[in-house]
Amino acid sequence: MNNQAINYFVLLDDMSKQQAILLSDFHHHAHFAVSQLSEFDNSLCQGWEQGLYSFVYIPYEFGVDLVKEPLTVDGTESITRHIHIFWFKQKKILSVEEVRSFLDTHSSTVAGIAEAQLSIAEKDYVKKIAAVHDAIRRGDVYQINFTSTLDFKSYGHPVALYRRLREQQQVPYAALANLPLDTLPWLLSFSPELFMDIQPDGVIRVKPMKGTAPILNDGQDEQRAIDLQNDPKNRAENLMIVDLLRNDLGRIAEIGQVKVQHLFEVERFGAVWQMTSTIEAKMPTNLQFSDVLKATFPCGSITGAPKKMSMQLIDELEQRERGIYTGSIGLIEKNDNGSDSAGTSWIGRLNVMIRSFHLRDAGEHYEASMGVGSGIVIDSKAAEEYEECFWKSRFVLGLMPEFSVFETMRWEDSRCALLERHKSRLLSTSRALAYPLSRAELDQALAYFFEKLPTTGAYRLKLSLSTISCPFEQLENSWFLELNQHLRMTLSLFSLEELGDEQRVLIKRGAVFSPTYLSRHKTDQRARYDEALFEALAYDAFDQLLFDANGLLLEGGRTNVFLKLENNWYTPSSKLPLLNGVMRQEIMANPERYLNTSEVFESELDIDDVLRAQEVILTNALRGLVSVKVFIV
Repeated sequence: MNNQAINYFVLLDDMSKQQAILLSDFHHHAHFAVSQLSEFDNSLCQGWEQGLYSFVYIPYEFGVDLVKEPLTVDGTESITRHIHIFWFKQKKILSVEEVRSFLDTHSSTVAGIAEAQLSIAEKDYVKKIAAVHDAIRRGDVYQINFTSTLDFKSYGHPVALYRRLREQQQVPYAALANLPLDTLPWLLSFSPELFMDIQPDGVIRVKPMKGTAPILNDGQDEQRAIDLQNDPKNRAENLMIVDLLRNDLGRIAEIGQVKVQHLFEVERFGAVWQMTSTIEAKMPTNLQFSDVLKATFPCGSITGAPKKMSMQLIDELEQRERGIYTGSIGLIEKNDNGSDSAGTSWIGRLNVMIRSFHLRDAGEHYEASMGVGSGIVIDSKAAEEYEECFWKSRFVLGLMPEFSVFETMRWEDSRCALLERHKSRLLSTSRALAYPLSRAELDQALAYFFEKLPTTGAYRLKLSLSTISCPFEQLENSWFLELNQHLRMTLSLFSLEELGDEQRVLIKRGAVFSPTYLSRHKTDQRARYDEALFEALAYDAFDQLLFDANGLLLEGGRTNVFLKLENNWYTPSSKLPLLNGVMRQEIMANPERYLNTSEVFESELDIDDVLRAQEVILTNALRGLVSVKVFIV
């Protein structure tokens, strides 16, 4: 990705209080295995003495090692099996206006989610839940927190993506971080759950979350909250975790100083209701932070009960590392009032890392896997738990684009010859980019539009799909339909002039085109393509050829490219970030009909291939095949 210069930071975003903590001016990074916890405690004290601020990053697997108590230092997997401290020189409290201003620095970037899919099929999920139920019947455990992942791609700047997602998921323990973690620099968290809040007077407060119900904005949401609070299954599940955390805290608290302050509270977090309980404990003044971790990490709400056996079964059932998911992050600081308040020498607040993910740089897009799961007890129903995974990730799944996608079609003598290919591509793009468009809705809209079109002559049609919230202006010779509560479709009719017999294609020597994920889809985010086309038209050319930073041919500003080399036909590989045009698809499926050859080869092509080609053909659905002469400027 073409990011700006590295500027590491952490934004701890409390949307309930409408303020945030910004850590900036990165100093250094340290990490420690379980066997090095005394060094970890010393490192915290040394950093605080230097006036630095410590952002603590604790992956779930570090907790696995805490439970297993390994004897040796494992230096090979330092990200997932070590506890990390990222030290910063600056700390600032931001108001809601300052948070907005900070995030708005990248607000002009279009950002979104694509190709989201739960990594486990429902039939396989059902088998996993059956295995959990078998373990409960054997008496191994009372409850297991079984998780899977929602895998997806993202486009645009990570800050712009965070800005959009936080509008969908208003939570108190969110975070946005850019960290020196090799391929995982960006961390986005929208966690609604508190792991621990260590206060100046030595009181530690935990707030486990168990029990979920959807918020559907259908007039029944308040009743769902009441039903959740009174549901025996969810209350039992919540109480199991409350008992587990009481026991964890009892290992380090002063005698008789563990108290349940609130039971079975229901709160709204984004698109779901969540049931929480609150437990507090008074800690002795000589307690180290590592002592608290040994007793409490990972949080019991994301393991099950009893904790050790639950974690063993999680390892067997999930068969993958969770990483930072279900781990914890937060700010731990020196308690300047510790001696006066009978508190510990440190304070801080850590979340439970649910609804959270890293972004992995994959070139023209990012890739992410967001863990999602639920607590399973003996009366849990697999189908309902599977559905709950979608409720919890709806703030991601429901993030529709802020732009339109479209198809440019040729309408001639009452028909569009390539209509089925246009429909298939539009539906494919809709699925990838989270437009909730069904084939039936598309067919009904086209039937409505086509009744209004001329029966003779050739025309250009532009079929556009956008969210209802997108700006909309109805043009002359255009029609629109609202397909559902989210989507609008428009059709515009334009006259079509015939092309001359001889056409040219422009190559600008040294010009580099930087494709993005959206280059694979036909969207209105195509300013660079339009710029290339306008440059070509200025030279009286039909189009301009685009080459990437490696000199590989991609496509034209409005066309795909076919080259005849040594009597064989070639086209740029579809593995490259280019638009797989409707006419390109038609030619690849029927090469004999269009190019008088049995096969077209997909390949990596460059400017030399273009210049030595026996023939260069540009294609799109509107003009078909256009043979062109190449010229360079």
